[in-house]
Amino acid sequence: MSDRKITAVIVDDEPLAIEGLKLRLENIEDVVIIGEASDGDQAIKLCQELQPDVLFVDLKLPGLSGLEVIQVLQSDVMPLVVIVSAYSEYALEAFELNAIDYILKPANLGRLKQTMDKVKSRLTPVQRDLEKYRLLKALGETSGLAISELEEWLGNPNQPLPTHFRQELVIKTTGNEKVFVPVKDIRWIDAAGDYMCIHTQKENYIVRITMKKLETELDDSMFQRIHKSTLVNIHQVQGIQSLKNNESMLNIGDDIFLKVSRNYSDAVAKILETRAL
Repeated sequence: MSDRKITAVIVDDEPLAIEGLKLRLENIEDVVIIGEASDGDQAIKLCQELQPDVLFVDLKLPGLSGLEVIQVLQSDVMPLVVIVSAYSEYALEAFELNAIDYILKPANLGRLKQTMDKVKSRLTPVQRDLEKYRLLKALGETSGLAISELEEWLGNPNQPLPTHFRQELVIKTTGNEKVFVPVKDIRWIDAAGDYMCIHTQKENYIVRITMKKLETELDDSMFQRIHKSTLVNIHQVQGIQSLKNNESMLNIGDDIFLKVSRNYSDAVAKILETRAL
């Protein structure tokens, strides 16, 4: 398991029984008691509010019995259930209701440790699956990949992490038409505030999006930042001219030249490396 503690609720109508069980459980590593109840209604309410990992419950309770509590919780928030009782004749019925263990009073420390080993073994895969899902969800939100894609990647760890980049931009024109522009056809992009000018061979488009946002959606093996306000499609570059002060000029054809500022001079090496492959 992780460093996460196992949370427990104890239910018994005898205060001394609660105190005795509590003292023994507190001597077991990774267990923390988060609630106590003396009847079935309180037990249900506590489980609904606190959602403990495990419920230690006596069978003989005022109002709802321990078995009735389990039946109610099965249709709601169901923790792992351990029956702690002075009566052995209800064990079969308890296990039919998916209780993880049945302990006869008085419960000694050694017996409780055995029970907690069962609880830990049950919680481990559940907790790991939950942590895995949360990590994949977070990674999916940042990468744009579906959880199913990330799970497939986890099954093939020798494969590089898949990427999710736009293959085309959907651009709304002044005539209220939506145009699908293949990303590979974009020659360069320059910024004007929160607007981007998308340049293709045939047309230029204005899009309301920030440079930072657009840059994360485009494949960085295709598009390189050459200025704080300019992205260029590496595959559109036809020539590179070196200038002084560690600057360069990119020739992208049709007498169009884009300047690479010295703050982005590394882009030239990236372009040369990519085009040489």
